[in-house]
Amino acid sequence: MTWSETILEQFELVNRFTTDESEYYGPYNTLLIDLFPHIEHFQVAPQFKGPITPGSVDFTVVYIIMKRKVPVLFIEVKPFNHFEKDSTRAEADDQMRRKFRDFRSASLPLPKLFGISALGTRFSVYEYIIETRALLPPSILPDPMTVNEVAPKERWNYELLEPAGEAKFREVVADVKAMAESIGNCEPLPFSPL
Repeated sequence: MTWSETILEQFELVNRFTTDESEYYGPYNTLLIDLFPHIEHFQVAPQFKGPITPGSVDFTVVYIIMKRKVPVLFIEVKPFNHFEKDSTRAEADDQMRRKFRDFRSASLPLPKLFGISALGTRFSVYEYIIETRALLPPSILPDPMTVNEVAPKERWNYELLEPAGEAKFREVVADVKAMAESIGNCEPLPFSPL
């Protein structure tokens, strides 16, 4: 199955080399609402978060997909130019890991929680197994003696607009929806992800 023409068009209208991540917000919002429709009790909730670093003006949006107020997936979007630099990939990886720490404090009624780090249309899939508290892919620690790569390009090995990337994205969506089936009888969580 391929993305609809209207979804493809929205992504193709974005200048791949933009430094403004907000240009991707509309296309991702459209895609997520298409994949997680409200008639299946899903809600796509864009959440704005402020700067991570003091003095920074770097605001970002995290899309949190919920079913009956239970978070089932989140996606953090950065512009494609973050893919090329070691430092910006490391920041994206670190932000994903911080977000999982935030979610860890909630009692999620799921066996795992998925997160997607999107650098433009390239993406990496993260998987947090709730029972063991394991987070994949594993973190790469900085070497104390040399400058090593802590977030290699290969981590963002899927391209959303290519068949393999679309298949992986749809696979994650199918896994999330299968897990979310059990949420119908759960109490809504009093949860604030930020």
